[in-house]
Formats: sequence, C-alpha cells, structure tokens
Amino acid sequence: MSKHSRELKLIIAQECLGGKSSRILSNELSISSRQIRYWTQVFSIHGKNAFLLNSYASSAKTKLQALKLMWTNGWSLTHTSPVLNQSSPGSLSVWLKTYNESGFRGLERSSIGRPPMKQSKTPVKLDNEMTMEELKEELAYLRAENAVLKKLEELEQAKRRQTKKRR
Repeated sequence: MSKHSRELKLIIAQECLGGKSSRILSNELSISSRQIRYWTQVFSIHGKNAFLLNSYASSAKTKLQALKLMWTNGWSLTHTSPVLNQSSPGSLSVWLKTYNESGFRGLERSSIGRPPMKQSKTPVKLDNEMTMEELKEELAYLRAENAVLKKLEELEQAKRRQTKKRR
C-alpha cells in the first residue's frame, strides 16, 4: 500500500508540470522534492495512466526483462522505473541487488509474509499409547518443571518482600 494516494500524486505532478517548483510543493506538502520530481517524470511519460497498479513484476522473467531494458539502454534506476510505471525506483533496486547476489533464481517470487512455525518433530502420544517407561519419564519431567516453577515463584516473592522492607 502506498503512503500517498494515486489522486494526490497526479495532482502534484500536474502542478509541477504546470510550472510550480518541486521545492515549493515540497515545503507546502512535506513531501521530498525528489519524490515530487519522480512523480512528475512518471506522469509526463504515462499521463492519466500513471501510478496504476500493474502486474509487471509478477514473474522472474518480467523482472529480468526490466533489468535488461535498463542495461541495454544504459538507463539509471531512476529513469527506468518511471518508464515501467513503477511507484518508486526502490523495487527495481531490490531486483538488481537480488539478481547480482543470486542470479535469475533470486528473482523468483518467494513466499510473502511470516514463515510458518516449525512443527515439533516428536508426535504427541496419548497416555494409553505410551509404555510404562515413557510415562515414568514424562512424570519425572513434569515434576522437575513444576519444581522449577515453584522455585521461581518463591524467588519472586522473596524479591517483593525485600523491596517492601526497603520502603
């Protein structure tokens, strides 16, 4: 999700193309003048179709095509991304870095979001499925865990008593 709406970007770009300085707009709107100049460049190339969501980077192949377009024409990141109607040169920069580090395979879409939690490797058995030895081991573990928790609670209470005495 973009920080600024598409409509705002279009209005600002039109004002800048209309002769208003990007620096003046920057001071009025608290948006960097560099960002305003970038939006103006995108708008001057694409017109009313600027800043529309595009699925240009849906595959590693299209990402590589974008990088090749930049390399063959000798364009910079800040010139190539407006030609591709991207909202900022940041994503193109990430693709370039990823390609330099990992090659074509790095451009392939990885899963988005938080990775799933690791599952425990030992399946939980029901009590009636466990052997007598396994039940004894679990009982010993649970008793030890209970003792540790009791000791922690005891230490916490001693700490509280100590701070009460100091007052």
